[in-house]
Amino acid sequence: MVFAFGGWSPPFGIVWVLDKLNVFLALLVTGVSSIIAVYSTKYIKERKHRYYTLLCLLTIGLLGVSLTGDIFNLYVFFEILSVSSYALVAFFLDEGAIEGAFKYLIVGSITSLFILLGIAMLYGLAGTLNFADLALRVSITPAYMVALGMLVAGFSLKAAIVPFHAWKPDAIEGTPAPIGAIFTAISTAVGVYGILRVLFIFNLIQLNWVLILFGVITMLVGAGLALVQVNVKRMLAYSGISQIGYVIMVIGFGTLLGLTSGLYHILNNALIKTLLFMGVGVGIYLTGKENLNEMGMKSTPLLICVGIGLLSLSGIPPLNGFVSKWLIFMASWEVSPLLTVIAIVASAITLAYSFKIFSSMFLATKRIEVKIPRTLLVPVIILTVLCVLIGVFPQIGLNLVEPAANALLDQSQYITAVMGG
Repeated sequence: MVFAFGGWSPPFGIVWVLDKLNVFLALLVTGVSSIIAVYSTKYIKERKHRYYTLLCLLTIGLLGVSLTGDIFNLYVFFEILSVSSYALVAFFLDEGAIEGAFKYLIVGSITSLFILLGIAMLYGLAGTLNFADLALRVSITPAYMVALGMLVAGFSLKAAIVPFHAWKPDAIEGTPAPIGAIFTAISTAVGVYGILRVLFIFNLIQLNWVLILFGVITMLVGAGLALVQVNVKRMLAYSGISQIGYVIMVIGFGTLLGLTSGLYHILNNALIKTLLFMGVGVGIYLTGKENLNEMGMKSTPLLICVGIGLLSLSGIPPLNGFVSKWLIFMASWEVSPLLTVIAIVASAITLAYSFKIFSSMFLATKRIEVKIPRTLLVPVIILTVLCVLIGVFPQIGLNLVEPAANALLDQSQYITAVMGG
């Protein structure tokens, strides 16, 4: 579906384009944002009107990035989601929140600079900003490759790929737990989408050892740093970095199975990370503590939900995390068995820090009896059910991600739909 604003047909006017990849990402954005909006009604105790204004603005930015068919408007919507993100990180107005927001602001400015310079170079070289028209005009020359490098670097900063990751744990540590879920599950996924869309324009969805290398490093470094954390939000932030590493690695394979497994892992990571941030958010809400050594509590429903989320994150069957990781193992085996071994090692480290979270929260010597408000518990239960349901019936997820992966490999269909003829 192509919507031309003001009746101006592409490439002269601004268009929104809805293909199978956009559908997948837009559903993910709206689904996670909606459930976070419900959860936040109880979690956020003050200045709710400001919080929800910023949450809606963040969602608009994420949807705009997902749906636009124009690379300059991609930048505009990235700026919208970035500005709202800075304010949400600083929402609690304490020292840690303001420090995290300031670091995020600096990194976000660098990200914007890279993306804007890359777009300016593309416009100077090709004379167009429309994705489909760009795909018809770009060529593999040094000037175009410089523009490509700037764009990929900018989106890598947004996706928090190692070594562009240092801002993310600091930002998430100070932010409200439900917003930490959006940053870890959705914002980084949108950064990956930016990389995918640029590679799609350049018709470079193929074997790329640079992406594979960065994916492997991100996977291992993120998991290793998560293992040594004591602040639960920082641990989940590093965990999110590690999981994006899997996605970047399999995107580098350039195969249908690789892209399918990567998109499936984006879906599963969104569900799992939202579940875990909400689960530990309940603990933070009730105990007032973020240090794992001080979060001991007694709550059977929360124990079950967080336990399932952590098992799924570690890739234990029959949960949804196992499905995408199994597909990743299969895709990596086709390229190099060594990559499969590395992915399994990263999963083992994930299991180790998952047990650390679970034991600290529910198996500690000192535990307090807690009564959880329904508004906080029901969204967590819904996500837990989804994690089990997709694990038992993986075709539910495949029906979303397989068409999206096929869309990435069929550039001509996208060009024909937008440009016509």
